[in-house]
Amino acid sequence: MGEQQYDSFDPAALTGRRRGPYLAFNPVSRVQVWQWCSAMGDHNPLYLDDDYRHRQGLGSGVVAPPAMMQMWTMRDVNMRFAPGSTDEPPYEVFDVLSRRGFAGNVAVSYDIRFHRLLREGDRAHHFNTIDSISELKRTALGEGYFVVERAEFLDQQERLFAEALITYFQYRPAGDAAAQPAREPARPPIPATPPWRTDFQDILPGDIAAGDELPELVIPITHKLIVSGAVATQDFIDVHHNAPAARDAAMPDIFMNILTTCGLCARYLSDWAGPCSRLRRLQLKLLAPNTPGDTMILRGRVTGVEQDTQGGTLANVDFAGGNSRGFHVTGSAALELARQK
Repeated sequence: MGEQQYDSFDPAALTGRRRGPYLAFNPVSRVQVWQWCSAMGDHNPLYLDDDYRHRQGLGSGVVAPPAMMQMWTMRDVNMRFAPGSTDEPPYEVFDVLSRRGFAGNVAVSYDIRFHRLLREGDRAHHFNTIDSISELKRTALGEGYFVVERAEFLDQQERLFAEALITYFQYRPAGDAAAQPAREPARPPIPATPPWRTDFQDILPGDIAAGDELPELVIPITHKLIVSGAVATQDFIDVHHNAPAARDAAMPDIFMNILTTCGLCARYLSDWAGPCSRLRRLQLKLLAPNTPGDTMILRGRVTGVEQDTQGGTLANVDFAGGNSRGFHVTGSAALELARQK
C-alpha cells in the first residue's frame, strides 16, 4: 500500500451524516429474549417470569434485557438489513478502509445510556452517525483507524429507549501477529470464594456505601459461549465463529464479541443489584480478547451512591473482568436501585 492511498482517504466526507432508519426484522419476542438469557446465563425473573412481574405490579408481557438494545436491528445471517430499512450503508467508512487494505474490525468500547425497557411486541429501529475517525494509529493488532459511531435506538412510537457511542478499530492485521498459532492460555487462579449464587433480592439504598465490594463472578470462556453469544446477539461476523478468519485478523482463535461482553457485564450488575434495579448507564472498554479455554473473573466496587433528578437512588459501580492475558473489560455503570416499598 502506497502513501498516496492514505492521502486519498477523506474522513470529513464520511462523518457527520445521520443515516437510517435501520429496522428490526421482528418485534420483541419471548423466544429471542429467552435465547439471549440462555446464552448469557441470565436468570433475572424480570425478563421471562410472568408470575414475578405480576407480583411486583409490573404488568404482563416479556421484558427485554437492556443490553439487547443493539441486537434488534442487527443484520441477518446473510448480512442484510430488515425490509424497509434505508438503502444507505451505515458503515461506508469500513468499506472504504477495507478497499485500502484495512480489513480487520473489532469493537473496542461502548458508552450506553438506557432510557426505558422494551416489552414484548415493541419494534425497534435505529439511526447512526459516524462522529469521528482518528488519524492512522499503530497497535499490537496492526495499524488502522479508530471510528466512533453515535447510535440512537427508538421504538415504534419514536421514543428513544437507548443511545450509545461505539468505538471500533478498523485495521490492517500485523503480519507477525496473524502468523502466530493459537495457544491454550494459562488459566488464572480461581478465587477461593463460593460459586456465584445470586438470591435475586433487591439492594435498597440504605444497604450499600462507597467502597463496598461486589461478589466475584467466574465465567469459563468456551467455544459454546462465544458462538452462542454471537448468535444470540445477531452478530454473524465470521471472526466470532470461524477460527481461520479470526487468525487472519491477528487473533489466536475465535473471540467474544463486544455485545456478549456487554450482556455478561449487564447480567453481573443486575444480579448484584436485584431484579427491580434499572441499569441507566454502562461504559466499557475491551482490552485482551476472550478466547476459548480461558476464564474471565468479573469483580466490582461501589464508587458512590447518589440521588438522581427523578427522586431515585443511583449506585455507581466500577467493574473489570480479567483473563489470563490481563483485563478483558474495564468499565463503570450507574444503576437505579429498587425503591423502598
